[in-house]
Amino acid sequence: MTSRTETATPRRVLVYSHSWLPRQVDGVAVRMMAHVDCMVKRGVKVTLVTPDFQVGGEVYPDDSNEVKPFKPIPGVEHIQVFTQRTPVYRKNKCMQMSFANLKTFVDVIRRTRPDVVHGTQEASFQVLACACSLCDVPFVISMHTDVAQIAARDQGFSAFGGQIGRIHAWLSVRFVHWGYRNWALAGGTYFPVSQQSQTILKNAGVSEKRVAPVVWGPMVDGEQFRIDLPEKDVASTRQRLTFGLPNAYLMVYVGRITAEKDIQFLVDSMVRAPKNVVLALIGPGSMCDELCKLHGAESRIFCEGKFVGREEVALCLRAADCHVSASTMETVGFTAMESISCGTPMLAANAQGFALYLSHGVNSRLFTPGDKHSFDAELAVMMSTKWDRKVLRDSMDSASIEACTDRAFNAYLYTGGINFRWFRTLTAFAYFALNSFISRAMQ
Repeated sequence: MTSRTETATPRRVLVYSHSWLPRQVDGVAVRMMAHVDCMVKRGVKVTLVTPDFQVGGEVYPDDSNEVKPFKPIPGVEHIQVFTQRTPVYRKNKCMQMSFANLKTFVDVIRRTRPDVVHGTQEASFQVLACACSLCDVPFVISMHTDVAQIAARDQGFSAFGGQIGRIHAWLSVRFVHWGYRNWALAGGTYFPVSQQSQTILKNAGVSEKRVAPVVWGPMVDGEQFRIDLPEKDVASTRQRLTFGLPNAYLMVYVGRITAEKDIQFLVDSMVRAPKNVVLALIGPGSMCDELCKLHGAESRIFCEGKFVGREEVALCLRAADCHVSASTMETVGFTAMESISCGTPMLAANAQGFALYLSHGVNSRLFTPGDKHSFDAELAVMMSTKWDRKVLRDSMDSASIEACTDRAFNAYLYTGGINFRWFRTLTAFAYFALNSFISRAMQ
């Protein structure tokens, strides 16, 4: 991986992440964990806040009664706040919209005195925006998720069905965009994760003045996701994922196994795929109960529906012949970068982050989203191409964690004092009170 460029380093940073392994599994958790770890290694004093992910005794991702310990980062104080299910889209969890959480943030900010607060976009971010405005501390909002795409792709986004459900989803997205503008009004500076994030903010009506001219871009841990993983472990992983089938061509999907990720498109493709192709679905999600029934050599589908650690994810991607995803809502496409860093090419939908950050014919094959004929054709080319693992890995140089941390520090420089502070603070409190009322009504 390439060496980093020197940039201004903050002394103290308060990080809020709405996801953290293993209790809420997504690309946001992976990115923020890597970023926090890198900041600590550079000597930054980092204080971490996350939800506790417990609502009525449930703990995501499998809602069992077992409380899974957070993955710690040495030297980081980890504070937990109360949790609620995300309004409308109740598959995920977020921090609770409450005065108790507001008080926690205010107390932590006053005690740790951060140079900047970095929070991830989420449904209850108004709590953190209000705390930062009250304490007069600059804050950055990293923009990770395309809520409009989730609403459009996931038929279960709204609890209501039919036309009422579509209207409900449309109204929900409008409220989300309103929230983005409110956070900017409170003094927040947006840090786009991708060019798609910039488009989302523009469509939401957020002023360009409130968006840092820095894109975080793809990120991958090149030390963990590499070509030279232990051969014995890679072979054992491949044997398990392919059920020991001879001459198997292994396609691996890693991530949340949910409808908005277009998992069914991949499953349906197995009916048409060559008989030596095996599809391994790695990760938890709402579709696992049904898809686990297909698990077995006869269907050539591997699906256990379990959360797996980062070490095992790396082995799965290294053992694969290709990494595959039909998702059309990725702002970056984290696992694509991890796969390519392992020297494994990507077969992906030509949309959003995949279209922006993958190179067709260089480290990937991109198919027309939702088009089974295009998918089949690109899979055939993928299978017949001799990919050079080193060339694939080298294409991820700019995605190193060090380079991404430099870009984050540059984004932090675009924050500053809040003009018309008391007006912004009063407005933030008004929106916080309104959001609290709405959030309680939706629970």
